[in-house]
Amino acid sequence: ANLFFYSVISVRSVVNLYFQTLGYRAASDAPTGRLLGLGLGCTFCCCLPIMAALLSAGTSMQPRDNKLRLHFALMVILMVVLGLAHAWVNPWLGFDRGAIEQGQIWRLLTCHLVHLNHWHMLLNLAGLVLCGYFFTDLLDRARFWGWLLFCGLATGLALYFLDTGLQHYVGLSGILHGLLVFCLLLGWRGNPWLHSLVLLVIAGRIVTEQQAGYDVDYLRSWIDGRVYVNAHLYGALAGVLLFGGITGVEYRRKNRTGRAERR
Repeated sequence: ANLFFYSVISVRSVVNLYFQTLGYRAASDAPTGRLLGLGLGCTFCCCLPIMAALLSAGTSMQPRDNKLRLHFALMVILMVVLGLAHAWVNPWLGFDRGAIEQGQIWRLLTCHLVHLNHWHMLLNLAGLVLCGYFFTDLLDRARFWGWLLFCGLATGLALYFLDTGLQHYVGLSGILHGLLVFCLLLGWRGNPWLHSLVLLVIAGRIVTEQQAGYDVDYLRSWIDGRVYVNAHLYGALAGVLLFGGITGVEYRRKNRTGRAERR
């Protein structure tokens, strides 16, 4: 089973970075751009499968919450249905600045659940399923729905208030970055050096996406749109905030329980 998931990560990484490397705009401007694009492609394609394998190696992978599986399955089914029906549901659920200003504030959250087409949905769904598999020992129902609600609303609000020129947006990738960062921070004590390495890779990618030469259209032929990189940044930062909030609440709850037992 592990080999299957490693293969999925490998193929997805290679496909993603193949387009990214070929589409890196700086590559057409200077030799340094070509080297940077090639280096990024090689780094991600080689390192992601290895890091994914190492993250799950040596862990019991015992589910933290067995009942989460049903909730997770419902989320996957919802994403598939909305993804296949994108032509009908996107006008009602996607981020639309004009509609939000008229009071349709649900779009700040629902925009993350709909996608441009079925390929867009499948790419993000693969990332969600892999996070659910590799971090099953860290996630429970409270953490999962906390991620969706907090990161969804925080990222939606950031898109609305910080990116005032943005008119439309859909996709899970922004808050998926938040889930990955959140889980890596939750499990940091169990394997600090490896989780730190993966967090550095994610941070490096986000910084790269913010560079002027980054080609946001490298997946246009697949997803019928450009990659909105600011959503990745906002989602990752929301994941950090969620980690701080949840660990603080759980720490206070544990302290209260300990004091009650001592009495």
